[in-house]
Amino acid sequence: MFSVPVLLTLTTTALVTAVACALTLAAGTAWPTALLSGGAAGAATMSLLIRLLDQHRDKR
Repeated sequence: MFSVPVLLTLTTTALVTAVACALTLAAGTAWPTALLSGGAAGAATMSLLIRLLDQHRDKR
């Protein structure tokens, strides 16, 4: 159903999003700010991992 690179990307993105959201909430900010920062961290992670996996595939 999913390939290994796709599963790796989705799992890592979910982990980074949850950690960024939790750290923002622990810092004492409001929950909308925490969700926005978690979403931004997840989007940045996903774009970086996709770019890295594409570069790896091109080298092969």
